[in-house]
Amino acid sequence: MKQSRMILKRIWHKVLFILFTAFIITGLNSLSVNAITLQEKCQEYKNKGGQNIHLNKATEKELEYLPGIGIKTARAIVNHRKSINGFKSLEQLRLVRGIGDETYNCLKDFVAVSD
Repeated sequence: MKQSRMILKRIWHKVLFILFTAFIITGLNSLSVNAITLQEKCQEYKNKGGQNIHLNKATEKELEYLPGIGIKTARAIVNHRKSINGFKSLEQLRLVRGIGDETYNCLKDFVAVSD
């Protein structure tokens, strides 16, 4: 009797593991299907007539409207701006954590440096 319970418990654990694994794999596949590339986001922003944002005046919320910029990167831009007393050139945006080459190449058409 005790042995049959142990066998049923093992089978139940294996079934749960298989179901959980299938759920995770299915969920990840559906996420990747709906993923939009940064280039597509940039093109969409451009097509919608997205406005240029001034790096030295923009708030975190305003920066979040830019393609490829989330909460953390917007905060990093504002913090970097404060630490250098304002952006002097657009190239300084590359120094912000979270801004790689692909993001910079997208953003350079949508941001400006102003006093």
